[in-house]
Amino acid sequence: ITLALEPLTGRPVPFTAGQYLTHCFEIDGAVVKRAYSISAAEGAELACTIKAIECGVASGFVFDRLAEGYEYTVVGPSGDFVLPADTATPLAFLAAGSGITPVIAMIDTAVHRNPDRLVNLIYASRRQSEIIFAERLAQLDRKYTGLTVTHVLSRPDPGWTGRTGRLADEQAAALLQTTPDAEIYLCGPDDLMATTAAALVADGVAPNRVHQERFYASARHTTPLPTRAQPIEFRRSNLTVIQQPGETILEAGLRHGVKLDFSCTVGGCGACKVPVVSGAVTLDEPNCLSDAEKAGGCTLACSAYALEPVVIDA
Repeated sequence: ITLALEPLTGRPVPFTAGQYLTHCFEIDGAVVKRAYSISAAEGAELACTIKAIECGVASGFVFDRLAEGYEYTVVGPSGDFVLPADTATPLAFLAAGSGITPVIAMIDTAVHRNPDRLVNLIYASRRQSEIIFAERLAQLDRKYTGLTVTHVLSRPDPGWTGRTGRLADEQAAALLQTTPDAEIYLCGPDDLMATTAAALVADGVAPNRVHQERFYASARHTTPLPTRAQPIEFRRSNLTVIQQPGETILEAGLRHGVKLDFSCTVGGCGACKVPVVSGAVTLDEPNCLSDAEKAGGCTLACSAYALEPVVIDA
C-alpha cells in the first residue's frame, strides 16, 4: 500500500530519491516507529510504499486501521543511499522484493533528469503477481530507451517467459555489469547483497562504486527496560540529565536540550552511535552495530536505555 503524505504546514518536504522517513504511529496507546523508504520521484507528491508483514504491528496498522486524514509525526527524510551528482553517470540496480521501494524513486528521478541515461534494473521477485510497481516500471521501460528492466522470478507461474531461478552472487554481478562503468546500487536481503558485492569486487569493480541499503527488522526489547529513573552524564556537552522509565538515551538527551545526532530512530542507520564511558545500558535488537563496535563500548542512543548511572561521550 502507498501512503500519500501531505504536510500539515502546507509546505513541501524536500527529499532526495533513495531516502526514507521514520513513521511514528500511535498504536494502542504506544508510539511505534518504523522506517519506510520514499517511493516518489523527486518533485512528486511525497509518498511511502509499505509491504504487509505477517503479524507486523506497524504494517498491520497501516493496512487494517489507517484511514485518510490520519495525522502523525514523521522524522526525516534521512539516508545516504542516493544518486551520484553527475546526471550522465550510468546506473545499475539490483532490487529484491520490497527492496524496489527506494530504487524506483531513484530510477524515476534519474530518467526524468536525463532521458538518455543508461539505467539497468535487475529485479528479483517470487511470482509475477508479487512484482511491486509492475505497471509503473513497465511504463518507464516503454518511455525511456536507455532503461532496461529485467525481472527474475524464483517461483514463476505457467507461461512466464522471462528469467527464472534464485539470483546467485556471480549471476547477479554479471547482469549488473552489462552496464559498463555504472554506479551500482543493491537493495534486498543481506545475504544476496553481500555475496553480490563480493562477486562484483572480485570482478574488478571498485568497492566505492557499490552502494547498499539495508532494511532492518523492527527492534525489540531483549531485556526488561529499567523501571527507575537514571542519571545520564553527557561528558562533552557538560550536561547531566535524568532518563525517565521507558525513555531512550536519545529521547532523554533531546528532551533536556543535548545536541545529539540521529536519523532513523529505530536502530538501523548508526547516526546516533555514541561511546559509553561507564555504566551499563541495554540495547534493543536487532540493530546496525557490529560486534566490534559493541565490544568497543559503543551503543545507539535511539535504542539504548541506561540501567544505572551512565556516562556518555557526547
